[in-house]
Amino acid sequence: MVNFILGFHCHQPVGNFDSVFKEVHEKSYSPLIRTLSKYNVKFCFHASGVLLEWWEKNDPQLLSIIAKGVELNQIELIGGGYYEPILASIPQKDRIAQLEMLSESLKRLFGKYPKGVWITERIWQPDIIKDLREVGLSYAFLDDFQFFQAGISNNDIDNIFRTEYNGFYLDVFPIHERLRYKLPFANPDESLNEVLYLNGRTSNLSVMFDDGEKMGAWPDTYEWVYGKAGKGGWLENFIKLANNSHLPLKFELPLNILNHTAKRIPVYLPISSYREMGEWTLPVEKRRNYEIIKSENPSAPLGEGIWHNFLTRYPEANLHHKRMLNLSYKLNYIIKIYHRKNLKEAVNELLKSQANDAYWHGVFGGIYLPHLRRAVHKALITSYLSYKEKVKEGIEIEREDFDMDGEKEIQISNNYWLVIYKPSAGSFLALDYLEKDLIHSLGDVFCLHNEYDIVKLKENDFKKAGDNDNINGPPQTIHKDVRYPSDLSEKDLIMYPNLLPVFEIKFNGRQIYFKGESIKKDKDKKSVIIKTSGFLNNNLNDDICENENDDNNNDILASLKIKIDKSISFFIDSKSKINGNLDIIIRLTLPGGNGPATNIKIGEDIKGLSDYFKKELNYTDNDLIYIGDSFWGGNIIIKQQASSKFFKKYNFVFSPITTISLSESGFERIFQGIEIKYNFNLVTEEAFQSIIIMDIEKIKNKKTGFPPTREWRK
Repeated sequence: MVNFILGFHCHQPVGNFDSVFKEVHEKSYSPLIRTLSKYNVKFCFHASGVLLEWWEKNDPQLLSIIAKGVELNQIELIGGGYYEPILASIPQKDRIAQLEMLSESLKRLFGKYPKGVWITERIWQPDIIKDLREVGLSYAFLDDFQFFQAGISNNDIDNIFRTEYNGFYLDVFPIHERLRYKLPFANPDESLNEVLYLNGRTSNLSVMFDDGEKMGAWPDTYEWVYGKAGKGGWLENFIKLANNSHLPLKFELPLNILNHTAKRIPVYLPISSYREMGEWTLPVEKRRNYEIIKSENPSAPLGEGIWHNFLTRYPEANLHHKRMLNLSYKLNYIIKIYHRKNLKEAVNELLKSQANDAYWHGVFGGIYLPHLRRAVHKALITSYLSYKEKVKEGIEIEREDFDMDGEKEIQISNNYWLVIYKPSAGSFLALDYLEKDLIHSLGDVFCLHNEYDIVKLKENDFKKAGDNDNINGPPQTIHKDVRYPSDLSEKDLIMYPNLLPVFEIKFNGRQIYFKGESIKKDKDKKSVIIKTSGFLNNNLNDDICENENDDNNNDILASLKIKIDKSISFFIDSKSKINGNLDIIIRLTLPGGNGPATNIKIGEDIKGLSDYFKKELNYTDNDLIYIGDSFWGGNIIIKQQASSKFFKKYNFVFSPITTISLSESGFERIFQGIEIKYNFNLVTEEAFQSIIIMDIEKIKNKKTGFPPTREWRK
C-alpha cells in the first residue's frame, strides 16, 4: 500500500494588497479546501498567521469547514512561523515567539495544537531542531533534494527520516520534487502514476507538499484545476482516479503514519533549501556554470547557494536584516534586564518585520515589490518607536556595522527622523520618517541588481508575452515558461552592484569620499549636527597633498554639514576653488508610487512621477520643490539655495527609478522611486556654497496635495 501525504502551504505576504488576498482566495484557497473536504480527502495544510487573520474577517465559514475536518481527523494542521519568517535568519527567542504565536492561533481557531511544522521555503539549518522541539513540534517537511545532498539514495527516499541536534530529535518527511511538478501540471493519470511508482517499483511513501496558490491562482491554472462549463477539472478527476479501490493507494495524514510506523532512517542534512531556491541565490556566472553542469547530468545532487546569500546579493535586504537583528537584541535585552512587560506591541511589530517575502527574490516579485518592503519597513519603524518610547530616548546615536563591510555606520534618531549615515560616503543608507500617521521609509529605493534572468533576457532567451505552446494541454509551472513585455529597452536592464544611497555628492561623475566626521547633539537637544570633509581620493589614510591642480590627490574638495531636526538640512561648502560638475543627488520613494495620488511641482509645472525632465533654474530663485502623495498623506518639500558669483544658472534633473523583475506571470516593470539631481557647473573663480533643506508636512488639500503651508516657504 502506498501512503500518500497531500499537503498545501498557504500564505500571503505582510503588506500584500487586499485585492490579491481576495483573488487568490477565490481562485485557490477556497475551492481547494472545499473540494478536498467535499470528497473526504485526507490532507494536511499550513496557513500563515497573516492569512488566518484575513480568513477570520472575510471567510469564517471556511474556518468552520477546516475545524470540522480537524475534528474528523480528515485535516491535519501544520504549524510554523506566524509571519512566515526564514527561521534560520532570526534570533532564537524570536523563532520561538513566531512558532508559539501560530500554534496558539491554530489552537484557538481549530481546537488543536500542531505537531508538524512548515519550514518557510524549506530553509534548513540544524540548530532549528531544538527550538521546534521546545514548542512541541516533532516533525517537518523538507525537499528530497536536500536529502540527496546528504547522500541519501533515490531508492531510499520514500521513507521517514530522523535527524538530531545536540540530542533533540526531529522526524522529517521528504517532499518529492517530481510530484511538485506533476501536481497539477500533468494529466491526472500521469500525476497519479508519479504518486504510485518510484524508479519502476511501487513507492512506500509519496509526499506532495507545495504552494496552495498553484491550485488555481498561478497563471492559466484555475480552469485547468477546477474545470469550466460544468465539466470537472484536474482536481476532481485526480481524486476520482486515486479513489479507485483497485489501486494500492491511501491518502494518509502524517501523524497517523508516524504513530503506526516504527522505522526511521538516520540523516544529517546540510544547510540547504529546495533546488530552485539554491539556484536563485547563485551569482550570475556561477549560475551559468551550474546550468551547464546540470544540463549534462540532470540527476547530480549539485551543491548550490544557501538562502543567506541573498543578503550579499541584495545590500538592501542585508541592511534591513541587520537593522532587524539590532532592534531584536535591544528589545530582548531590556525585557530581560529591566523586566519590561509593556513591550508587547514592539515585539509583535518586530516579528512582523521578519516576514520573509521582502528579503529575497526568486520567481515571485519578492524584494522588488515596493509594497512588500514598505510593510516590513513600517513594522520595523513602529517597533522601534515603541521601544524608544519605553526607554525614553529623545535623541539616540548608535554606531553599528549595518552592512557588514567593516565600517561602522551611525544610526541617528530624534522625534521625526531615523537615518543611517555612512561616514566614508557622507551619505544616508536609510531615511525613515517617524511622525505619527506619516511613518514611512523614504529611503527605501531599490535598484536592479545583477540577475541571471536579466542576463538571459538580454540574450533574448525567453518567449515574448502572449506566446504559449501549451494552450490545449496542462498549464506550465511558473518555473518553466517565462514571458516578457515587448517594449523593453536597454535602459530598463542597467544593473547595479550596490544599493542607491538616499543622499550623495559627486564631482565630475566620481564619488566623493569623506572622513573626519564629528557628530554631536545641538544645544537645543532636539537636533543632531554631522560635520565632515570630502575628498576625491578614497585612500583616506594618506597625508593631504598640496598640489591643487592634481585631481587625483587628497585635497579637500568640500565640507559637508548635515543638521537633523524637524527638517534635514545639507550644507555643502567647497573650501577650495574647483572646476567641474558638482552633482547633489537625493533619492526617495513614496507609498503612492507613480500612481495618480503622487506628483511633483516645481514652479508652475506639475508632473507625474513617471516623467523624466530637465529644467534650467536661476540660482537666485530659491526654488521650492513639492512632492505630494495624497495616498500617504504627506508633502515632501525641498528648498535649495546656492551662493556664488560666477554662475547664474544650474540644472535640475528629475528621473523615475524603475526595475524589471521576474514574477509568476513573467517579467514586469516596477516603479521604485525618484531621483532628484542638482547639477552645478563650477569654475575656479570662486568657492561655492549650497544649502538644501528637506521637510515633511501633512497634506492640507487631500485632492492635490498642494500648496504646503509652512512659513519657511517665504
